[in-house]
Amino acid sequence: MSSAAPTRDVFQLLSALVAKIEQREARMQAVFDQRLQGLQDEVGRLQQRVNGIVDGAQARITEEAREALRPVAAEYGHAVSAVSGQLKGAGRMVWSWFAVAGATLLVAALAGWAVLGYYQRELTQARDELERYENAVPVVRAFYNSDAVLCEERLCVNVDSKSPARGERGRYRPVLPRSAQEAAAR
Repeated sequence: MSSAAPTRDVFQLLSALVAKIEQREARMQAVFDQRLQGLQDEVGRLQQRVNGIVDGAQARITEEAREALRPVAAEYGHAVSAVSGQLKGAGRMVWSWFAVAGATLLVAALAGWAVLGYYQRELTQARDELERYENAVPVVRAFYNSDAVLCEERLCVNVDSKSPARGERGRYRPVLPRSAQEAAAR
């Protein structure tokens, strides 16, 4: 499973939460606007009546309008506070998820690095061992093609006395080749 799936889920959840909050705020704004419009209409009617009433009555009507607006304003303030709290909580949750996802990616990267290091060491050791085997192949072929046997802890060979001496001060002579019957018997 890729690490993009949890991040995508987080963004989808966050987008859904933001959309829900925006819808709720829009509904509250519409109700507030509707109530405010209704109140403004009523205030307009009251102002028309005020024109016919004494100056003292005008102060009373203004106070009544303020009293009518207070519950709506208080409700709107409480709703905005609630939405703000929800947004802060969602933000903390998203940052927590990002932190967990980052830590998970870091642990996965460290584990991958450790595994790759282990396999690199294993491959180096295998390569070295293969090189040793490849270096030993010519010696094994030469032994197999020569008329030679193991004599306790030493090698015994049937020397070709007719061939010319070789090596340091002519101390070495080639070994006779193994006969076809002996090669087939091995």
